[in-house]
Amino acid sequence: MDLNYFAFFLIAFIPVITSFFWYHPKSPIVKWAGTDGLTFGELNFAKLALMFVLSFTVVYGYINLVIHQMGFYELFFTDIMKGNEEAKVIVSEFLSKYGRKHRHFGHGVFHGIINAFVFCVPFFGLQAILQKISFRKFTLDFSYWLFTSASIGGLIAEFV
Repeated sequence: MDLNYFAFFLIAFIPVITSFFWYHPKSPIVKWAGTDGLTFGELNFAKLALMFVLSFTVVYGYINLVIHQMGFYELFFTDIMKGNEEAKVIVSEFLSKYGRKHRHFGHGVFHGIINAFVFCVPFFGLQAILQKISFRKFTLDFSYWLFTSASIGGLIAEFV
């Protein structure tokens, strides 16, 4: 299965770029949540590099959650790697017929929103309960991941 790795690399910047705007001290949602926000002076190259690596892993994980054809391809991956020509033909025929099905921005946004609710709400909810974080802080963090997840999902479906 051919993937656009350059687009994948660029999409990995989305969480980093979004965080600069979302958590900026002058952001309306940061003011509403009553937090201090994130200043650029707090970030150095090591923190930015770590943020990118973490973003890269999130985007990599989303590929399997957004592109349905990956699941079909993975069924035959081992056989293809072993040189099984029949598996290559089956995958090639399937992808030539259904390779672009559900590969548009809106469908990716839909899956990004689902992923935000399925993965982020439990993590942030548990963190909010255990660390006694306010509902506003929970909303700040969840809304960031809801927007970011929807953006990542849409861009992956459209361009990767």
